[in-house]
Amino acid sequence: MTPWAKVFVGVGFFILGLGYLYRYDLIERLNAVLREYILNDAYMALERRRWGMFFLLVAFLFLYMGYTGLYGVPGVRP
Repeated sequence: MTPWAKVFVGVGFFILGLGYLYRYDLIERLNAVLREYILNDAYMALERRRWGMFFLLVAFLFLYMGYTGLYGVPGVRP
């Protein structure tokens, strides 16, 4: 993980921590929305193939970006 990615993750957790301390109602509402639409067992059972393909595509995208970041673009000379 690059240093910038760590900074962004840290800022995200900082904002989440402040939300829990000062605006717990927003965090509760976000949790309810996630539980209702994304983490719903009935929805997940019906949409599992779509979610599975989405996560596989995202995984391949990140793997390709990591590979090209380490070794460069295949077939292109520097």
